[in-house]
Amino acid sequence: MAQAYRLRCANCGAPLPQPRQGEEYVRCEYCGYWNKIVDSQAYTVKLLEEVKQWVYSLVPRQIVTSTTADLVARHHLFQENILPKLTPKLATARAEFYRTMARSLIDIKGLLGRDSSSDPKRYFEEAVKLEGLSELVATEEDSSLLNLVTGYYNALAYINNALVDAAKENYSEAARNLAEAYKIVEAIGESAFARRIRVASEVYRALSEIMNRNPQASKTILEGLSSVDPADRNRVESVATIVDWSNTWFQQGRDPLEPYVRVVEYIKNYVSITGGIVEEQLPELVKEYARLNTSKAGVSTVRYVAGVGDVYMPFYLSRVALTMVSGGLLRRRGGEATFDTVIPASTPLTHPPVVDLDYFLEAKGKDLYGKISAYTTLCVEKVKSAIRNDYLNPNTRVLPPLTTRRLAERYFYDQWRAGGEKLKVTNVAVDVGDLIYLPAKVKQGYVELCDGTVRLYIKSPSSFESMVV
Repeated sequence: MAQAYRLRCANCGAPLPQPRQGEEYVRCEYCGYWNKIVDSQAYTVKLLEEVKQWVYSLVPRQIVTSTTADLVARHHLFQENILPKLTPKLATARAEFYRTMARSLIDIKGLLGRDSSSDPKRYFEEAVKLEGLSELVATEEDSSLLNLVTGYYNALAYINNALVDAAKENYSEAARNLAEAYKIVEAIGESAFARRIRVASEVYRALSEIMNRNPQASKTILEGLSSVDPADRNRVESVATIVDWSNTWFQQGRDPLEPYVRVVEYIKNYVSITGGIVEEQLPELVKEYARLNTSKAGVSTVRYVAGVGDVYMPFYLSRVALTMVSGGLLRRRGGEATFDTVIPASTPLTHPPVVDLDYFLEAKGKDLYGKISAYTTLCVEKVKSAIRNDYLNPNTRVLPPLTTRRLAERYFYDQWRAGGEKLKVTNVAVDVGDLIYLPAKVKQGYVELCDGTVRLYIKSPSSFESMVV
């Protein structure tokens, strides 16, 4: 049980650094908790007593004492008394490890939709118990099995500790935990997972440098990543956007921590509006949010239509093709129509998710061709002729997109499948194009664009205001 005598953190269960002579407190390097040394000693003694009682529950005390010096007897003791308990523990630990690694280990303040982490302390304590069996190991085979089970539990402890740290924005500690987990996971033969853990550790190092207002070091760390697993790519790209924006702010003499703070706030508001975040949407949305902010600083350009309004609203300028039927039952004939449209990128904060269909359904006295012509003349032609690619005025109020291209496409098809038959449309195809921003007037509960041709109802005015940049 020699390995277990090192003082343990009373908060997370991780091993503590050796305290210096005369010190009353020692800080845990893995969770940041300041342990009073007497409390840590009491916790460690209590844990060791639990380990001793657990070992004696597997093998009676008198048998342990009489067989520890006899290698053959010790091997039989291990096979008969300990192996039956270790095998199910190995299965449990391995299953929990695989389940933990099924999702990315990279998180930002606990906001990226990761299930809550398990308590790292119980994994550390389980590993200490297993280390207590080391004196009963007699063969290399027994030792290999024990090290394997212990390795999985220690890996789970450090990984879950890292997730707890990340949720608290303790990114330096998160990186250190994963650096330990990397060595353990590599040693137990899980090389593919070890590489992912190492990448996550480096990403947390990069975030730690951002928190220290050192974006250049952060960028260097991310540029040093040789490869990123698909399971982690979306989150790495999102962090890279924060780092790039932070470096831009640093070069302009602004606070390099501000981009991180603003992205965290954006994600929090986004989650409160949508109820969650889809992994694949994250990089696109965060990148556009950063671009809007850097455009106001004269660094990047956006496509928008200059005009009078209270806020700029995000839309996708898109191309639609419809197939229709007309005439009576015996004289049906088909027809086709193509037109440009704008698809809101503000769903679900605004409604409806498709504006052209609503216009066509509400317009009276014209066939569909006439309605398309009117919609195009009143809105889309004006938009297309006035689009500019330029910097935004620093005082311009803009709603960042909440809807990615893929999601906008899905909304479009869902709405047209549900309502298109009322217009005798049998088929619809859309090519979702570039993101543009249109000036809108904010009314009581809705926004109005294109001189009233397009109207979007705001589901939550307070959420709307919180999202505007």
